[in-house]
Amino acid sequence: MSGHYTIPTRIRLTEAQREQLYWLLRERGQELDDLMTELVADYLAGQPLPPSPPPIDRQATIREQLRLRRNQLRMLRNHLHDPHNPPPGWLRAMVAELEEEIARLEVELHRED
Repeated sequence: MSGHYTIPTRIRLTEAQREQLYWLLRERGQELDDLMTELVADYLAGQPLPPSPPPIDRQATIREQLRLRRNQLRMLRNHLHDPHNPPPGWLRAMVAELEEEIARLEVELHRED
């Protein structure tokens, strides 16, 4: 059943409704999950579709990513220049990766213009 999802749910029925449901399933030779799938699919077919999501503003997304990474870099750079605590290698590597990522995002932002 590729592309299908299972949604666990609880159905609240009276005892008489439950007996009627089980009788109906036996008569049809159908399993409960198949009947529920059929009922919900038929119901949804008659309902309006949800609105499409608004288009993604790529430039705004890139600008936000740039802002976050620049803030990260600003905080990390303070630790690079502490004369009493030399920075560990992993911190230098992290700063270098952030600088590369910022450069890549800047190029991408200008390409989007």
